[in-house]
Formats: sequence, structure tokens, C-alpha cells
Amino acid sequence: MSVTRTINALVVALLLVVTSQSMAVARGTMRDATGAVVICTGTGPLTVLTDADGQPVGPAHICPDCALSVIAGLAEAFDLLPPVQRMMQVTPLVPVHPVHDTVPPRPRARAPPLV
Repeated sequence: MSVTRTINALVVALLLVVTSQSMAVARGTMRDATGAVVICTGTGPLTVLTDADGQPVGPAHICPDCALSVIAGLAEAFDLLPPVQRMMQVTPLVPVHPVHDTVPPRPRARAPPLV
């Protein structure tokens, strides 16, 4: 069991190293796109971002801080169903009289005195 825990810990550590590095790169490579050129093709319009000199700057990166909010905005909203309500019938308890022996208890040496 300790071998699988060690492997899982190493995989999670490697995943953190790889994803944190890509997020840092995405934050550091902000492109200064000052314009956009729209090219009409046979499959549909294509937008190319350009800098101040008209040179293409490549695709824009999605901000890693806002990426999860974009995913949350695309998800369908769901409603929780109301809890099922059930009626419960309660029957009153009938007191049961305890059955006594016909023979009274005998006094014992350490028992409390009889009343």
C-alpha cells in the first residue's frame, strides 16, 4: 500500500510542477494585439490578431485566472429536486402494567428496609 501512495504522491507532484509552469508562461506571454484582420475563407471567417506594425502575433492565451469561470459559464444549470415528503402514522403507546409475582420479596441482609 505504501508503494501506491508513493507513486500517487509523485504523480501529483509532477502534475503540479507541469501545470504551474504552463500557467506562469501563459501569464508572462501577454501579446500586444492592437488590431485584428478578418479573413473570409470557404469554411468561415478567420480572425488574425496583429500588432502595431500589422504583423500577426499568434493566438491569444486564455487567462488562467479566468479559465474556470469560462467553463462554469458554459455548464448547464441544474435544479435540485425538493426532498420527498412522507407522512408517518404514529400510534399512541398503550401503557403496559408490569406483572408482579404473588410472592413478596424476601428481606436480605444488605437490602434496604421494606416500607
